[in-house]
Amino acid sequence: MGFPKALLEYRGRTFLQSILDATQALGMQRLVALGHDADKVLAKHDLRDVTVVVNQEMAAGPIGSIRASIRAIQNHPVDALLVWPVDLPHVAVDTAQVLIDRFRKDDGPALVIPEYEARGGHPVIFGRCVFDELLLAPDSVGAKAVVQADRERVARISVKDPAVVDCLNTPDAYRDLVRRTDQLLQ
Repeated sequence: MGFPKALLEYRGRTFLQSILDATQALGMQRLVALGHDADKVLAKHDLRDVTVVVNQEMAAGPIGSIRASIRAIQNHPVDALLVWPVDLPHVAVDTAQVLIDRFRKDDGPALVIPEYEARGGHPVIFGRCVFDELLLAPDSVGAKAVVQADRERVARISVKDPAVVDCLNTPDAYRDLVRRTDQLLQ
């Protein structure tokens, strides 16, 4: 992208602030995993009420951030980790609530994944029972190794929110998101 995604603007807030606001609305304990732009992100956000970890395994990809997050919470009384990538600030709070409700239902599945038009997306909920597997997941496959290890323990929830499958990895994709949002607001 050429710029820290966490600092991109969406509806008058940074991507990160949008997600922080959403998770606060959900009443969640919040944790942010930062990468090589940690100083820039910290300078722009008030994270006093948020646990902050720095991914020391940047070469590992997203699994490095997941590992850093698990290490920060594994000795605390948490049931799960909601992984909400910073480039999805536009996932609806209601969508995340549906995932949380499914996880909490009937002692919940080990993983909850949203699907839009039969495509898996994010945010994803990883139950505590798979934390050790995530810590050991190979860098080359990442969290997919845990998802694919036993499909019976995965709840795939069909949602009406196309944001869960968006991929905002280029300036064009970002401009498209802003354009689509502007059209919705008109």
